[in-house]
Amino acid sequence: MSADATERTITAADSARARPNPPLCVAPEAIPCQLEAAGDHLARVLGAYTAGRLTREYMAAVLGELVVITRHRMVVQP
Repeated sequence: MSADATERTITAADSARARPNPPLCVAPEAIPCQLEAAGDHLARVLGAYTAGRLTREYMAAVLGELVVITRHRMVVQP
């Protein structure tokens, strides 16, 4: 197997999921907060942004998709 076949690109969603999301949910690292239509709590994405794991442009894209913002809102990341 070549090295290219085993390499995986880290996405912005992966970066956000690199952290647990207490107290909103029990999703562990690397697992979406919501499995069906994989998504995460907005708080998890904001936490990743403030930790420097996501770009401003990515956050603008995420927030641009929201119509309603609540504490428990799920975000299906672009």
